[in-house]
Amino acid sequence: MSTQSHQAAHVPAKPRAALKVCGDCNLCCKVYDIDDLGKKAGDLCHHTGHVKGCGVWGLHPKTCQDFKCLWLKHDDLNALWRPDIAGFVLRLDPNGTTLNIDVDHGRPNAWRVEPYYKQIKLWSEVFPSKGLVLIHATDGLWVVTPTEDLNIPNPKRGDTLETGMEDSLFGPRPFVRIIPQKKTPARRRA
Repeated sequence: MSTQSHQAAHVPAKPRAALKVCGDCNLCCKVYDIDDLGKKAGDLCHHTGHVKGCGVWGLHPKTCQDFKCLWLKHDDLNALWRPDIAGFVLRLDPNGTTLNIDVDHGRPNAWRVEPYYKQIKLWSEVFPSKGLVLIHATDGLWVVTPTEDLNIPNPKRGDTLETGMEDSLFGPRPFVRIIPQKKTPARRRA
């Protein structure tokens, strides 16, 4: 019996993709409320009116400076996932357990188009044990699960979202419901 010695072949590390930049994309300037500017979600920021990208780049609010969509952060999201092409912005909650997909008000069904919908459904298979996949669209909040998409038409800021599985006639089924924010009773003056 002969013994052969094999040396591990040196495989060079895969080169990292060039850093992504926003470029002409400014969808985050449309889909979010920006309190510092008095801007409401769905309205394009007035600083982007006549230019592609931010017209006050470098002087833009801290909220905007701190924001980085997932397309910018992840090399594995190719150009199809750039927000202005996809029609939505991907972001994680600070705790990293909820994938939020904020849809362009002008393209409310962009998340339902392929190849996006198929991938969103795949992500929903990973998130049930760790978190949620939420779609923020003009027709309400959607909770995407592997088996169905659940809609809450008009959630209010501060309400709590409760999700899980419940028994139904046809076996376990996902559910979602809103627990309204408790209002603090007004204090009486003496």
